[in-house]
Amino acid sequence: MDQPTRSTASPPRPLVGSVVQAIAVLRHLGRLDRPEGVTAIAARLRLSPSSCFNILKTLAAEELATFDPQTRAYSLGPGAIDLARAALGRDEVVRAARPAMDGIAEKYDVAVGLWRLGSGERLTLTALSESESATRIHLVIGQRQPAEAGATGRAVLAARGASDAAIRNACAAVRWRQPPSPADYVAQVRAARAKGWALDADQIIIGVTTVAAVIADREGQVRFSLSASTFTGREPPRRIEQIGEAICDAAQAIARSIYGIAAAPAA
Repeated sequence: MDQPTRSTASPPRPLVGSVVQAIAVLRHLGRLDRPEGVTAIAARLRLSPSSCFNILKTLAAEELATFDPQTRAYSLGPGAIDLARAALGRDEVVRAARPAMDGIAEKYDVAVGLWRLGSGERLTLTALSESESATRIHLVIGQRQPAEAGATGRAVLAARGASDAAIRNACAAVRWRQPPSPADYVAQVRAARAKGWALDADQIIIGVTTVAAVIADREGQVRFSLSASTFTGREPPRRIEQIGEAICDAAQAIARSIYGIAAAPAA
């Protein structure tokens, strides 16, 4: 009778608990809208305050977290952003998008951003192209925003074919500087669906006008958004239309290059 063969595969090694906890702290810091103290972070992550403090102290020493001695609160540090830049710089989508982004930024004197839609329905800025203008809109690689906010939010809702009720709910959840009425927001999302790109003027950031279009995969799932921002009033309406069309064309070209399809369905 044949003897059973003993497996030679090595059993999976256990994860290093302290590393898992440090990663959880980093991810939590990345989700924050404002800095938090040790006690709040420890409670949210179910860590002991002493362990959480030691992790945060180490992350701050390595510049992966930033500590404010006045508020005694922590936020994500510049070291984490540097790591993100290094990783994103090798991303296939970033490489595919870069020529179009640089071209639009130079031609229209705008800040062009590529945003990745991740878990928690938040967009993260993964690539940025800027013109040589002395006065620029301040954007930082790694910054985050809700997926349904601003021009990108309208574009995402349009691409998903959201119902009027879902659009109104999304509008109510956003922290607007100058909130649109629910009816206006529904109309703006429907217009974005028809045109292939969306517009926000002064409503999410006063003084800034942004256009955006989404990049979806073969299944129609939104994966990225491409945006272009300029100072409100600097460009006439027809020029804004041209920038919107350029962003839409670029998003479609990137989607074809990466996924083999158009960026978002037209109405």
